[in-house]
Amino acid sequence: MAKVLLISLDIVGKSMAGPGIRYFEFAKSLSKNHEVTLLTPNESDIIAPFKIQTHAHLRKAIKDSEVIVVQQLTLKIAALITIYNKKIIIDAYDPQPLEHLEIFKRYPDPLRRNRHRAITEVTNLSLRMADGILCANELQRDLWLGLLMGLKKISPDRYDEDPSLLQYIGIVPFGLSNDTIKPLKGMREKFDIKPDDFVLLWGGGIWNWFDPLTLIRAIDQLKDPQIKLVFMGLKHPNEKVPEMKMASEAVKLVEKLGLTSQVFFNYGWTPYEERQAFLNESDVGVSTHLSHLETRYAFRTRILDYLWAGLPMLLTEGDSFSKLVLENGAGLVVSYENVGEAAQAIKTLKNDSALKKKMAAQSKALSDTFKWDKVVEPLNQMITRIVSKNGRKKPFIPLLKAGIRLRNPYAIYRSLQAARYGK
Repeated sequence: MAKVLLISLDIVGKSMAGPGIRYFEFAKSLSKNHEVTLLTPNESDIIAPFKIQTHAHLRKAIKDSEVIVVQQLTLKIAALITIYNKKIIIDAYDPQPLEHLEIFKRYPDPLRRNRHRAITEVTNLSLRMADGILCANELQRDLWLGLLMGLKKISPDRYDEDPSLLQYIGIVPFGLSNDTIKPLKGMREKFDIKPDDFVLLWGGGIWNWFDPLTLIRAIDQLKDPQIKLVFMGLKHPNEKVPEMKMASEAVKLVEKLGLTSQVFFNYGWTPYEERQAFLNESDVGVSTHLSHLETRYAFRTRILDYLWAGLPMLLTEGDSFSKLVLENGAGLVVSYENVGEAAQAIKTLKNDSALKKKMAAQSKALSDTFKWDKVVEPLNQMITRIVSKNGRKKPFIPLLKAGIRLRNPYAIYRSLQAARYGK
């Protein structure tokens, strides 16, 4: 049993997005074998069988732990890990440098370049300091292996110890609940959707790399008032996440096309448990995106909920899930930004009940692959292996270099002082 510290950089509570869900579920699964503390940026309103504290306890929590798991390092976390010489696992399941290319695309050029430089430096620092790395799929693993080679982290010694490097960079995708879905209802009533209407569910936020516009135009093309599209959440529960331009464009397009009686937006964020009502009362789960670098390496966490609920799916080509769904007959896959294909796919799923039933069964069958206890097992093994190894003392040089690039010298001094003395 190891003392494991999980640091969530996103909020954990009854309303939470993917990163918060991931760390809450990590904590639940790992606490069966380890002494787990979960740090969150907020006062959590969830009662859990493990310790949950805020980031205010960061210094002591790192000092008292044996191994830390976090998505990426801040300068303060990196300084504390270096001072106390702790083992660190970087959870690189979300390639943020690729996301940032889209998130800040419409920002002024100097700010966009600054944000790109910052996330690149943070990513490089995180991987340089990592004793172990997690990713979500094989494509991401190749992405990070290439970066690790460039950072000179793949040495002869590391290769001789583990020629496949699977012990160093393991695959831990997002997971889904080990419990069966609860028979919650209420989504159709909330939006005044009739029992015989055909509901497409967009099971998460609308980020800039997604393509809700093609889906909305396809519904407009079909001219079938029984077809409804529900967006489960627009406003991210973490106020620090910038507003997405694509979300506002989707709302404007619905109003422009006069589809407000067919396309519905939940303008808040659906609580983690309450999302089951949306899943239970939908006919198809949808996820459409644009052709970006982010697409190639993405892992669409909302699709796991579709598998959990046994929903057939309508997806865009190009990411790992579209390939998995197509190979297993769990849904239909369409080309990028192809309104005609999307409309035909919706029509097929609505009218071919036998096909829809078969796809639903295949979707449900895939869900067993992604149960949290199963997907977390490589992390559990990595923790045990890392804690048992004697590591070298972590050097300050990578932290100082990253800090100088990211911040001015005085700010770096304050950051290090805060870490050293808890100020």
